[in-house]
Amino acid sequence: MWPLVLVLLWGCLLFPGCGALVGPKEISGFEGDTVSLQCTYREELRKHKKYWCKESGFFISRCSSTVYTGDDGQERTEGRVSLQDNPQELTLKVTLRNLTLRDAGKYFCGVSKLGRDEFFRVSLLVFPGNKCLSFPGWGMGDMEGRGTGGQLIGAG
Repeated sequence: MWPLVLVLLWGCLLFPGCGALVGPKEISGFEGDTVSLQCTYREELRKHKKYWCKESGFFISRCSSTVYTGDDGQERTEGRVSLQDNPQELTLKVTLRNLTLRDAGKYFCGVSKLGRDEFFRVSLLVFPGNKCLSFPGWGMGDMEGRGTGGQLIGAG
C-alpha cells in the first residue's frame, strides 16, 4: 500500500496540475434525456474561465464546440449545453439537454490558464430507443446518475 501512495504523491509533485480538476469519468443517458455532471476544481483555479468541449482529432486531441463560462458567474447556455460556475463551492455544473446519438463521445471539462490548461476527460454514452423499455440499473433513464470517479448530478 505505501509504495502506491508514494508513487501517487511523487506523481503529483512532478505534475503540478495533478488533481486540480476532477469529475466523473463516464456519464450516460437515453436519446432525449438531460444529463448533468459536476466538475470540481481547486482553490487556485477559482477566478479562471471554465469550459466544456467535445474531443476531436486523431493523433492530437483538441476541442470542438467549446462552451465557456460567462464572466459574471451566471449560467451560460449555448445550444443544448449549459454551464454554471459556482466559485464559492469550487464547482462547475455542466448540463446537456435533449441528447442525441451523435452526442456520444469524449469531452473535456477544463479550466483556461496561462500555459497548459487543467482538464479531465469524460465519456458520454447515449443509448438509443425508449427508456420505458430499459432494464432497472442499466444506463440512467430517469434514475439518479451513477458516474464513476466523481459526482454526477442526475438525469431525467
